[in-house]
Amino acid sequence: MYKTKFCKVNYIENQNAVLCKWLQFCKGNYYREPLEFGLKLLQETNATTWITDTTNGFENEAEDTQWLIGELLPRVLQTNCKKIVFIMEQDSPLQAEIDAQAVGLREHFEVEIRYK
Repeated sequence: MYKTKFCKVNYIENQNAVLCKWLQFCKGNYYREPLEFGLKLLQETNATTWITDTTNGFENEAEDTQWLIGELLPRVLQTNCKKIVFIMEQDSPLQAEIDAQAVGLREHFEVEIRYK
């Protein structure tokens, strides 16, 4: 398990999933390190699902979004991950950002948005 004041990442065995739960705003290495840990869990466990809980989420910085798409995504595509799940509040201010990410991610993964 990975845990900081910004994020918690762990493997959920009964769902064969990596769960990334954002706790508060962060950027740069504070944003990237938990995602790198999640990638490592995908590789080690052969997890087929990545779940991101955005209940306490935030809009990404442009540089972090570019890193996510340009560097992390290609490496995730090399794993057994087939499904991306976003957990969010019904009236989340992140709705537009998550919807935009989902469009791009659907080219490679099954994408599901779950509302609390």
